[in-house]
Amino acid sequence: MRVWSPLVRFVHWSVAALVVIDLVNEAGANPWHRYLGYAAVALVIVRLVWGLGDTGYARLAVMAGSARRVLPYAKSLIARRAGVYIGHNPLGALMACMLWALILVVVTTGWAQQLDRFWGEAWLQDLHSAAAYVLAACVVIHVIGVLATSALHRVNLVKAMITGKKTPGGGATFDS
Repeated sequence: MRVWSPLVRFVHWSVAALVVIDLVNEAGANPWHRYLGYAAVALVIVRLVWGLGDTGYARLAVMAGSARRVLPYAKSLIARRAGVYIGHNPLGALMACMLWALILVVVTTGWAQQLDRFWGEAWLQDLHSAAAYVLAACVVIHVIGVLATSALHRVNLVKAMITGKKTPGGGATFDS
């Protein structure tokens, strides 16, 4: 089943690469730290705009609806009765929103540090660093969640984000 458009997949993997590279790239070492951050936030904005008009599972309204069901979904996971979702499952939708928000915070606080008004402000530097560490932790949790969900439902989510097609495994059926 076709789930993810080429644009969604391009943005996903590009942002993933940019964030990982930027997290290990020392900020004071060169200007690339800033450029990579700006590229990441530009792609997040593209994805958000795309999600306003997309008619598929990448639509922001669909993701928000899924994220609203996070508590019942978490309970169904604990009870081992969770369904396989065509698009993002509720935890995945919530994590996507969290990652986008954190990227926006990290880049905005990094950019603001370059302004005369905030130059040398320790609280802003601390916020930027803290948000970057929370982003890194969420990336790790996201990867673990994708691998665990793939194993639990026998659905290769990594492959789905590469090919754009999702196939239920192990006799599972899709929830919407």
